[in-house]
Amino acid sequence: MKCNYCSKNTLICKGKRGINQRYQCKNCGKYQQDFYSYKLYNSQDDKKIKILNAEGVGIRSMSRILGYSQGTIIRRIQHLASKVIKPIYSANNEVYEVDEMWSFVEKKKPSNYCWITYAINRRTHEVIDVSFGSRSKENLGKVIRSVLSYKPKKIVTDKLNTYPGLIPSELHDTTRYANNRIERSNLTLRTNIKRLSRKTICFSKSKKMLEACVLLYFDYHYWKICTKK
Repeated sequence: MKCNYCSKNTLICKGKRGINQRYQCKNCGKYQQDFYSYKLYNSQDDKKIKILNAEGVGIRSMSRILGYSQGTIIRRIQHLASKVIKPIYSANNEVYEVDEMWSFVEKKKPSNYCWITYAINRRTHEVIDVSFGSRSKENLGKVIRSVLSYKPKKIVTDKLNTYPGLIPSELHDTTRYANNRIERSNLTLRTNIKRLSRKTICFSKSKKMLEACVLLYFDYHYWKICTKK
């Protein structure tokens, strides 16, 4: 039996994984098996992963549908998310809505809370920018600075006391029901991303995966279309 990596007959038995015999190559030191439960990943399935993520399919379900291990799906989602590029819009003097959406990572306790803060264009519903983490001035400021770079006509938020220190008073609007569009967008996110649903056993085990899945969702529904323009 030849090594799959260096093609030399230098394999020795090195334990078992389940019922499958494992081998180690004495020449290159790499491991391999007689039989693999999952097929080798094909990059042509990247599009399928983006579609399944946008339709609220979980990691285990993707693994069953595509025939890859859960670890492969997780690594691929993180890789695809790292390649996402936020588009630069040309519209100025628009009305923007900013809001934070609550979630948690690993355990539902205050120290594990994670907020998804993002901004949308009220007229086009395009997502301008997004940040993840606490509702600190630093995290909220990332999104606000992106919105201010478009010379907004008005910025609509809720009455969180952090916003007045970030948004000029002449642009800031906290009128009741003025942010209905982004609140409806929050509901759409919770419906389409399984890990954000309320009263469910699905949740994110790491902040990195939460960020990756949300970025892929925005890229599929908003940013990919803008990039093509």
